[in-house]
Amino acid sequence: MANRLRAWAMLIALATLLAGCVPGQSTDSPDEFALPEPSEEPVNMFLGERLPSRMTSVPLYYPMSDGAGFSTVAMGIRADSGETLIEAAVKALLNPTGGEESMASIGDAHLLSCEFGCGIATVNLSIDARNVQNEQELLAQLTAIGNTLLGIEGVRGVNVLIGGQSESFGQLPLGVQTEVIPSVTASYAQLLAEHEHLLSGSGLPVTRHAVLYFPTKGKDWLIPELRDVTFESDDIAGVLIDALTAGPQDESCAVASIPAGVELLDPGPTVETLSTGEHVVTLNFPSTLANYLAFSGLEIWELAGSVALTVCSFLPEIDAVRILVEEDPITVCEIGETLLTFKDGMIRRSDFSNRVGSVATLYLATGDLRLQPEQRPVSMRSALSPRSLLSVLFSCKDQGDAPLRFPAPDSIYPADVLGIQVSGNVARINLSGSFYRACQQLTPDEERALVYSIVNTLCGMEDINAVRFYVEGTAASTLAGSIYLKNPLMANPGIVAVPDATGEP
Repeated sequence: MANRLRAWAMLIALATLLAGCVPGQSTDSPDEFALPEPSEEPVNMFLGERLPSRMTSVPLYYPMSDGAGFSTVAMGIRADSGETLIEAAVKALLNPTGGEESMASIGDAHLLSCEFGCGIATVNLSIDARNVQNEQELLAQLTAIGNTLLGIEGVRGVNVLIGGQSESFGQLPLGVQTEVIPSVTASYAQLLAEHEHLLSGSGLPVTRHAVLYFPTKGKDWLIPELRDVTFESDDIAGVLIDALTAGPQDESCAVASIPAGVELLDPGPTVETLSTGEHVVTLNFPSTLANYLAFSGLEIWELAGSVALTVCSFLPEIDAVRILVEEDPITVCEIGETLLTFKDGMIRRSDFSNRVGSVATLYLATGDLRLQPEQRPVSMRSALSPRSLLSVLFSCKDQGDAPLRFPAPDSIYPADVLGIQVSGNVARINLSGSFYRACQQLTPDEERALVYSIVNTLCGMEDINAVRFYVEGTAASTLAGSIYLKNPLMANPGIVAVPDATGEP
């Protein structure tokens, strides 16, 4: 008898769930809607986020023992929970499990940190990486990492730091690697030749790929941007500061960190060697800096972080930057409720490395419910996490006077995304019953804009080609009756209104 009563109780509870009933509330209200009818699929109440865990074949480049080139070994790489494929590939390269005798070791270095945003990977190795016999051997090891990571989809540039510092060859910065280098010997010879040209005063310019970091106005992130910088003298710091003042070229959601009109006091950026042996770049601004920042809507931390990250990621052997205002060093700044202090005014790259972000493309709706791609700054994690990206998208619902917004009813929130799974290049989204009920009275145009705002945004991510919708673990047929959802939906370019040069769709 007891077993039979328990069975009846379970059946009643299941019927209540499928009917969308909420205890204590009447189902007679015209504002209440039933959840979707059960499908032939079993209920799968997936929660949280589950991303595909699979082996990815990555060509690993090992320096040959003769120092001239590389031996390539294709290896299946699987990223552990909480790490990226880029981190896993570097670790596999630094810790080989076997191979040919002709391969040279990558050294005793281990990975300190890895940043990846806007297609740029910044790898920070321990100082053990410098335990080599000569410059060419060091170049071979750094190039091996660059060659390996450039073989991963989405990586456009690789910047390798050692102990948080950039490396120099012939007193010139190596810069960001953007293409596979087959010959270490030829690359090293070119670096030395460029060094000789610069010292000789021949007037021949030297060009390097650099990473510039720009603030995102009103947000908490500093966005990396790949840029070619050209210099004809050893005033490389001055060239970087001019590039920061000119502002971003590729990322529309970023702004210049040094306001137009404010100029450094003479003699401009200087490199000093302190009694501690540390190398510091010093910038001296006029007393009007605060006024320029306020007028531009910038905060002092955005200037400090942008300069420190840019300079220390490119100039060799630089430990920190010092920013002076009429010879008075900046020793403290605020980021929201966080207070940063800089001893002796020494602003280091590590002070702002946790502020390095990335950019995601969201599909938001115009007033007439056409979708338009919009770049938004996000954390590095959010750029790689479908559920985090949906949370950012849903938060764009209330945009005030902004022309673009997430086209969802007011009662929909990020918490309505119960879970998301990605497998077979299909993202399966599990939405709450509240989400489903809020969508019942959408017009066909409103439903289409809502559905494809989600679909187009997620399909812009790697490994996602289509999206399927579930409600409380049950496959949904439709949200408001216009779009059939039982099949995976691919991105819909026909609903997208690409803005013209004036920004108008």
